[in-house]
Amino acid sequence: MKLWSAIFAALLLAPSGAHAAGDRSSDVQVREALTIFLTAFDNLDWPAFRACFGPDPTMFHPAAPNTRRVETEEQFDKAWAGVFDRIRKSSGRSRPPFMQLEPKDLRIEFPSEDVAIVTFHILNPGEIDRRTILFKRYGSAWKTVHIHASNLRTDAEHP
Repeated sequence: MKLWSAIFAALLLAPSGAHAAGDRSSDVQVREALTIFLTAFDNLDWPAFRACFGPDPTMFHPAAPNTRRVETEEQFDKAWAGVFDRIRKSSGRSRPPFMQLEPKDLRIEFPSEDVAIVTFHILNPGEIDRRTILFKRYGSAWKTVHIHASNLRTDAEHP
């Protein structure tokens, strides 16, 4: 019991924030990985987008028809193919970029040396989109292993 108390106390007292578990270069690398991810998504560049993910990624999409956790490679590819098709059609554009995602309130935390939690908002008229992306380091590369996305309707232009 004393061992568990000591471990719990150490966890509570451990520094938190962007650089608690890693060096400054990890923050830069995760920001670069996020930029590559967002650019591939803006451009609907499937090969570049898919390369941003680690093995066996999972996702909670923000809207139907993907209402449950996406957790197999087949579900993942099918769900994203549908998302890419809907965005391409609704964008009214014939070439990239099909979107211009602009993360606001970006926060990066490192609960360990090989894991980064990235959170941000995307502001749209009448809606705020919330994103949490879990990155894991594989060698020298940071890959997305989980995304949790939710969209909230708002009364204001930008809450």
